[in-house]
Amino acid sequence: MDEILKILIVDDDEVDRMALRRLLKMAGVQIEAVEAHDCGVAIAALKEQPFDCAFVDYRLPDMDGLELVQLLRGDNIKIPLIILTGQGDEQIAVELMKAGASDYIAKGRLSPEALAQVLRNAVRVYQAEMLAASAERQKEQLARQREDFVSRLTHDLRTPLVAADRTLNLFQDGAFGDLTSDMQDILTVMIRSNKNLLHMVNTILEVYRHDAGRKTMSFEPCELRNMIEEVIEELRPLIQEQDLKIFVDFPAQAKGVIAADCMEIRRLLVNLIGNAIKFTDHGSITVRLSEVEATGAAEPSMKSAVIEVEDTGAGISPEDQATLFDRFRQGNHKRSGSGLGMYLSRRIVEAHNGTIAVKSALGQGSRFTVRLPSSRCATT
Repeated sequence: MDEILKILIVDDDEVDRMALRRLLKMAGVQIEAVEAHDCGVAIAALKEQPFDCAFVDYRLPDMDGLELVQLLRGDNIKIPLIILTGQGDEQIAVELMKAGASDYIAKGRLSPEALAQVLRNAVRVYQAEMLAASAERQKEQLARQREDFVSRLTHDLRTPLVAADRTLNLFQDGAFGDLTSDMQDILTVMIRSNKNLLHMVNTILEVYRHDAGRKTMSFEPCELRNMIEEVIEELRPLIQEQDLKIFVDFPAQAKGVIAADCMEIRRLLVNLIGNAIKFTDHGSITVRLSEVEATGAAEPSMKSAVIEVEDTGAGISPEDQATLFDRFRQGNHKRSGSGLGMYLSRRIVEAHNGTIAVKSALGQGSRFTVRLPSSRCATT
């Protein structure tokens, strides 16, 4: 060790303290030593100044070494504590290590080499732990800064986008005068682009809420059948614009009532059905709702709602399927967006203890299957 180590030596015997300093010097260890003759003085020194290591005699007048280790670790003092024990105190040594001592060495086996080795190991472990803790704190700080930045950014972006959406809709409704056919077409494109941007900003915000553990879920009965129909009506202009057909397949007896955060499930449906529309140039989209026995259910009455969204679009390659639900994953399709939509869908499903899967082949369309378990799934 080339660096000078600041060492605390705790021993009520001055001769033993001198012997310890001499052995460290013989081992070539450069130290700045501070001495304490009892635990009270040692504790005060440890709280007032930093040390690289402390050598502590087990038998002290005001407290034994085990009690001191327990007290220091309880006060979150983490420096290496090397305990000097008497001969044959193996059981005591075990208790010391359990309490948080870094190491121990019997006074009868003290030598320059043994002392230097114990000190070197304890200091290296301590430095590695401090480095890891510092890296973890830095990582947490960066994560908090990132979350704050994203939160502020999305808020600042949403405000003008919402205002623009309202203003554009007023223009389209003729609030500021009559519009020509060409102006109506241009406004329609502008409104759609603005909505796409707003949807992207909202998606980013939701993803970071989930990842930061700040997403609050409010569970209540949600009727999936009505919700699917509402989402389809909301997206119908896009369906008609692309001249697609959309079919629903709901068994008459299945309403799909589950206990869930209805807003999050609606967001999930908009993502899945919206993606099916986006990546389907010709043909149709089919949305199915069914109910099955919950996997591993203890009671026969427990149900799971199963939602399937199937399209006749371009399909997804096996390579893209492998990473489809990953964060910031972007597909090779020219219409691929931010890479967050499917990731957010997965997080929503997982937050409801459900599963999401995809089955697809290039040129043959895709089928997304969501299973949402709930003991309150109704069949009436």
